[in-house]
Amino acid sequence: MFSHYLSGFVVAIGLIVAIGAQNAWVLGMSIRRQYPYTIASVCFTIDALLMAVGVVALGHIQRLLPAAIPWLTYIGVAMLVGLGVQAFYRVFTTHQGLKVEDAAPPIQSRSKVVILAMTLSLLNPHVYLDTVVLIGNIAAIQEYPWVFWMGSASASVVWFLSLAALGKPLSVWLISPRRWQIFDAVIGIIMFWVAWSLLNSTGH
Repeated sequence: MFSHYLSGFVVAIGLIVAIGAQNAWVLGMSIRRQYPYTIASVCFTIDALLMAVGVVALGHIQRLLPAAIPWLTYIGVAMLVGLGVQAFYRVFTTHQGLKVEDAAPPIQSRSKVVILAMTLSLLNPHVYLDTVVLIGNIAAIQEYPWVFWMGSASASVVWFLSLAALGKPLSVWLISPRRWQIFDAVIGIIMFWVAWSLLNSTGH
């Protein structure tokens, strides 16, 4: 059962941790100490809920159309291989780290911060592909889908709370292009490993 949790964690952390507008904004707000834990809570709650939607939706498809299970597996494998290829592509093309502007004017309203965090999360089309489709798809074909979901949700909690708690020191660490290249290489290996494990589960 722990292997399902660990698989969910590593897949989700590979999807969540990337150079992007959301992470840069969350880290910048953490550096300025503008409601960092409120922002983190909004981000990981949205992730967890969308992942749960994916588990339920793909689980219904699995029960209603059991013949679709192999196809769901192949779709998941294809998406993971694609993410692995993208990660290795970034290894050779990424020449910058996560740059954060820490001189922006402070935002006084907690409600405004919450709205901005929700906007950055929900208006990003990739979040639905990553959480609902990919996480939901892989979780649905697991023996313990909700354990996989717990691992995935935990990855989001750990990442965003780390951004909220560490702030400045983490921004210094993440600004290094070399560290991102190493991270992307690790993520690529993980994605290929999970894809192989899924494909192997079909007996092919």
